Amino acid sequence: MGFLHSSRSRGRVPDALKAACEVRFRGHEADGEGATLLHFEVPRFGDVAGGAFRQMQLWEDGPRPEQTAFELLGAALRDVEIKRVDSSRLDRGLLKRIGSYARILNRGLSRVALPDADLPHPARIDADIVRSAAALSAAIPPPQRVRIAGRLDLMGASEAVLKLEVRPGVIVAALWEGVRPIETLKEFFNRDVVIEGDGVFRPSGSLLRIDADAVGLASSQDEFFRQVPQAAVETDLIKAARLRPNERSVYPQILGSIPPGESDEAFVAAVEEIS
Repeated sequence: MGFLHSSRSRGRVPDALKAACEVRFRGHEADGEGATLLHFEVPRFGDVAGGAFRQMQLWEDGPRPEQTAFELLGAALRDVEIKRVDSSRLDRGLLKRIGSYARILNRGLSRVALPDADLPHPARIDADIVRSAAALSAAIPPPQRVRIAGRLDLMGASEAVLKLEVRPGVIVAALWEGVRPIETLKEFFNRDVVIEGDGVFRPSGSLLRIDADAVGLASSQDEFFRQVPQAAVETDLIKAARLRPNERSVYPQILGSIPPGESDEAFVAAVEEIS
């Protein structure tokens, strides 16, 4: 998620990402009464994925070389805790994985914590985090087909990542899922292009990334698409109309202000008059 803005890698997983996710269990010990401390060995990103840091950062809020997978997980859990609806660390897949801990928490375990992760706030998975993850997942709009024009500013061959500058300072991230190998797209680099694919959104409705499968040179007619799409928000009309406790309905007042309808005789007379 930290490297791709996606919790699921499609196709062949780069060796560097495989190495960065290699977490080895080294043992356990008691930690006071009713707690167990598990020991893991996990590499720093700079040691196993150095190539990702020798080029321009793929994401402005991406991982740092000295971090590990535990720091990324802890930062994501913090976003879940505060219900950060515009987070770039979360998608539906990751939120569902966090929610799956409900099965463990229902069997006597109260929480899972990351005590040694280098984080500004303690990270944990407990019943509150699981509920927040479910709420954020439910708020994510479904993917929508989108078309966006901009300058192809960056290509990450090993991760199949594209970055499109829609306007100065406005960047859209895309994962390439087209039939053509990403290496064949080099003709579009640093040129105005238009890309199409499935837009994946955050709980806030803002665009997280595009799963792109088509690209071409942009024309003057594509200027309309030089903007970042927002998800169409589906309004729950029943929920919106539901009264809060002790709240009086306005519908009787509205209905009382509407004059009664015409009689059948008056309606027939009006129709005959205009016939």
